[in-house]
Amino acid sequence: MSDIVELRRFSGEFEAQLALAHLASEGIDASVVTDDGGGAIPTLSMLSGGVRLIVRAEDVQAAEEALKVLDVDDSSEES
Repeated sequence: MSDIVELRRFSGEFEAQLALAHLASEGIDASVVTDDGGGAIPTLSMLSGGVRLIVRAEDVQAAEEALKVLDVDDSSEES
């Protein structure tokens, strides 16, 4: 049985689902875990620590590499 680890935490479901879809497109199995009352209380996930993206331990390095394209560095924006 593979160990499951938390790869990232997100403040909202949309960002987590975006990352999940990207990992799936790269052939990496992952899941989103949230406690939002079955979708009835979306803000509940923030009280429980956010929306978690989990992967198998052996996929962590590949998943981190795959998610680099989604990381946005807006520090280079001109004022």
